[in-house]
Amino acid sequence: MSKEKKEEVKAKVKTETKNEVKKDEKEVKALQKKIKKPNAEKVVILSIVIGVLVIAFGLFGFYYYNTNAKAVATFDGGKVTTADYTVYYKVFAPMLQYYRYPESIIPEQIANKAGIDMIILKQAKEANVKLSDEDKKKVDDIFADESQVKKFVEEGIDVAKMKQLYYNDYTITAYIEKMKEEADDAKVLEYIKKTAGDDADLNEYDTSHILFKTVDDSGNELSDEEKAKVEEKAKAALARALAGEDFAALAKELSEDTGTKENGGQYKMYMDGNTYTEYADAVKNLEVGAITTTLVKSQSGYHIIKLNAKTENGRAHNDTEREAYVDEDINNLSTTKNLKINNDYLTKLVEKITGKTASDDTDTTDSTTTDDNTTNTDENTTTNETSTAQ
Repeated sequence: MSKEKKEEVKAKVKTETKNEVKKDEKEVKALQKKIKKPNAEKVVILSIVIGVLVIAFGLFGFYYYNTNAKAVATFDGGKVTTADYTVYYKVFAPMLQYYRYPESIIPEQIANKAGIDMIILKQAKEANVKLSDEDKKKVDDIFADESQVKKFVEEGIDVAKMKQLYYNDYTITAYIEKMKEEADDAKVLEYIKKTAGDDADLNEYDTSHILFKTVDDSGNELSDEEKAKVEEKAKAALARALAGEDFAALAKELSEDTGTKENGGQYKMYMDGNTYTEYADAVKNLEVGAITTTLVKSQSGYHIIKLNAKTENGRAHNDTEREAYVDEDINNLSTTKNLKINNDYLTKLVEKITGKTASDDTDTTDSTTTDDNTTNTDENTTTNETSTAQ
């Protein structure tokens, strides 16, 4: 092929190649435009779907807030929600009605209790008080009972919330016990003086006694003849005690006070009005280590008393008064933690729960004086056998 022909072919190939490249570039750009520019109809449909979802979630959030999260009461750092209050009302309203509380104050009393409980729970968490494994098992066993769970469901109670309420109750009880144990003795004594007077006897008296009962097991007085026989037995025991026999051994042998007998008759007491006056007066006149030289007659019978020890300011360890001191702190929580109740919403919520308006309530109960702030009530307390010196 001649040189000229070769050059001609080469120029033709070059031109065709450029044309093919330009064609390819046009196709690529057209494809890019298709990708970048969505169908207008699809955009409209997608926008509508998103809008519907936004509205749906908004309505759900509003419904959930009003039925579960809206505050019935608020306090520093927390609130009582609709869901919380609903469970409290269904549990505690029947109790307050049973004890003849006026219907008009029941909703607010329950709101106060719920608020104070939640404040205590918050403090318990801060103090690292946790539910013990033993208490958790007690609650879990209750909710493992299908018949019990069925009862909650029939009463319209949220089972999960109810279970949490049980957990909370045990935690609150544990925290209150911790508060009692850790209460400052000086502050407890100040509380005693405030309630009992500055001249209150603050000593603790460690006594022992032997009791001969003049009442039967039902609390009915024995006949005069039977009382005379009891007195003779008591005098004989007193003679043995004054003669130097071991007092604890005599109490174990002869005392009819089942609450102290096995402990050698030991009974720690305070001048707080919770012990028979005759017993307390006899103790006041005893020296440490001394035994009453005559029988002490009380409502329960004849006592022989020994004063083992007297501790100055020991009344600070009086469990009853330490508990009262803590209770006062708890009662003040509504003020110190700014507990506020949304009364307008509370009224509407109770109407919704009960299915009746406030105007439907007719208060036929007797007037009952109640504290504005209900304190936590431990439904799991046990009654210990107490000494009949009380």
